[in-house]
Amino acid sequence: MPADSDLVTYLDSATALTAGTDLFAGPMPELPDNCVAVTHYNSQQSDDYAMGASLSAPGLEIEDVQVMVRNTARSTARTNADAYHALFANLHSTTLSGRAYYRIEEEGTPFCIGQDQNGRWRFVANYTCKKARG
Repeated sequence: MPADSDLVTYLDSATALTAGTDLFAGPMPELPDNCVAVTHYNSQQSDDYAMGASLSAPGLEIEDVQVMVRNTARSTARTNADAYHALFANLHSTTLSGRAYYRIEEEGTPFCIGQDQNGRWRFVANYTCKKARG
């Protein structure tokens, strides 16, 4: 399962967000105005092979995800992005949705990408997830 689904489940349980209402896996929907989307946008090759035959599958998967926070108020978007960043940045040795996550590495702090066509503020942060296969 992609990391975005696991991270949505994690945010649903750790915050006041509700999956399917104001929290989404995949691209951000047009509504509601104030919401969060976690999108898997890239996968990387893993050189970490488990012991076994030379053609065995890698022991872990590496996926890049982006967390986008959108809000009508710039300060609220920033505050929320920072709060979710604190939950993800350097999260390690944990289990999310029954899957081992070895490490979630931040690629920098949340940053503003400006307003969308409807005047809503957007902040994003990118993470690399190293997790068990499957």
